[in-house]
Amino acid sequence: MVEETGKILGNGFGTYTRNVNIAVPFILNLLATGIFTIVMFVAGVAAIFGSSLSDIESVATPEEILMVLVPMISQNITEIVLLGIIFILVYMLIQSFFTAGAIGMARQATETGTSDLSTMINDGKKNAVNLYLANILAGLFMLAGIVFLVPGALKGGISLSSPDTGAVLLLVIGILLWAAYMLVLSIVLALYSYALVVENLGPIDGIIKGVDFFRTHKFDVLLLWIIQIAAVIILSITGEVMALVPVIGTVWSFIGMFISVAVIAPLTTIWWVRLYMSGTGKKLYFNELLLHPNDLGKLETD
Repeated sequence: MVEETGKILGNGFGTYTRNVNIAVPFILNLLATGIFTIVMFVAGVAAIFGSSLSDIESVATPEEILMVLVPMISQNITEIVLLGIIFILVYMLIQSFFTAGAIGMARQATETGTSDLSTMINDGKKNAVNLYLANILAGLFMLAGIVFLVPGALKGGISLSSPDTGAVLLLVIGILLWAAYMLVLSIVLALYSYALVVENLGPIDGIIKGVDFFRTHKFDVLLLWIIQIAAVIILSITGEVMALVPVIGTVWSFIGMFISVAVIAPLTTIWWVRLYMSGTGKKLYFNELLLHPNDLGKLETD
């Protein structure tokens, strides 16, 4: 028996307020990936362009800088692409470790009422590689939607001077279909990372388990997905409104980032974990008791 969405939200929020340390993996992930991005950028620019950077220092206007940069980039395009691939793969691995750790902490808190940082390290080590590979597979599934662009690309005739209306229309339709495909796939695959970590599964088994859960709990998954997206949109709109006043907008940029990383991310993780655990018959911490989901109805009757 799956908890009602309202109770998942309420119980999940209670779990979060008692275990705000679940925000730690997300904060560490932001710091680690941020530092890694800066190091890779600086090292990459120095390694690829090297002494050529002195040519940029000798020019002043943006147009002159662009005229110097474009040939440099074209001459080193292979190295830039290779560096970009390495950056993405390592970035995803770092993110997978902290995501697995956060899900592990959410599982522990949902099951026992408390969580500790040692769980982040243990679950991160145990599931990071599997989650990493599952994320790559999910990314490839998303990328497969590029086939929707093939008809427009094959038709050709797209140019700024005399565009082919039919080709442009096919391309626009292809982009919309690809966007719709990725939207649907993001909902169908919403639970695979949680299933993988909670059940300690391999990458393929984790994806299969997540899809199976969606097939049997479509409405619950869709509703929670909408709530998560709504929270992100509300935060984004609030940021746009705050930005209308420069000083407030600057302060809010830090507040908004904190809310996103330290509140929304861990809270939604707990919600997803609780949904999965209640839907798969796992033990739940409920009203300071360790209960089986099938016993929730009895407790409510009493």
